[in-house]
Amino acid sequence: MELSYVKLSVSINNIIPLKRIIARSLNPGLSVLCGAVADAGDVIANVSRVRRAPQPHYSHRVLNDEELDMTAWKRSHWRDMQSILRREGGQKEGVQCCPSVLEMVTKKGGRTPTGLYVELYEDGENQQRLFEVSCAPNVVDKPCRFVDARLYNESRCIQKYSYSYALVRYLHSAATETPQPRTEGHFSVPGSGGWSMDYVRVRAGCECQIKPKSNKPARRRHKQRKRNRRVVENDET
Repeated sequence: MELSYVKLSVSINNIIPLKRIIARSLNPGLSVLCGAVADAGDVIANVSRVRRAPQPHYSHRVLNDEELDMTAWKRSHWRDMQSILRREGGQKEGVQCCPSVLEMVTKKGGRTPTGLYVELYEDGENQQRLFEVSCAPNVVDKPCRFVDARLYNESRCIQKYSYSYALVRYLHSAATETPQPRTEGHFSVPGSGGWSMDYVRVRAGCECQIKPKSNKPARRRHKQRKRNRRVVENDET
């Protein structure tokens, strides 16, 4: 079997025109691509040249003398409360907003829930002792500790009361008065010379109370404005 080979001959003159054809076919694509890259560069350059708008400057409001004094007072009050916490924080019962004192007292007499004054039992050295929880000295009717500064001036330490069971005797003056209804738990001790068991009032703690300011003047002004509006509307009609 004989193989026949076909000899292909290409002359140099045919190669040069072929290169020109390929170059002409590629030039439009390259020009488009380069143009896109060039345009992107212009956009980036433009973005880099854009300056941000200046942010508005808000000047701080100048505080008046009253506000400055209030700010200074708040800082001083906060330091005082921190000092109290460090000084009294080790107590088992914790730190109280209105300090109180536990006392065992002896009294000659006391008030019943009905308001009558009665004599407390006493026989020489044998005296009744009652437990009372009283507000500490210089605390009653004073502002409470650890209260928000906005409510500090509206806060007050108030002495609270309760009733304790005791051996009492009604005084002769009370016996001649109109009989008062006996409280629950009251009973007489037979053969004791008029002694009986009853409740008497005792101090039972120091409490913080908040009493908001009255808005009566503002309400009056609001009502007056409504009246004035009605008068004007009636005049117009």
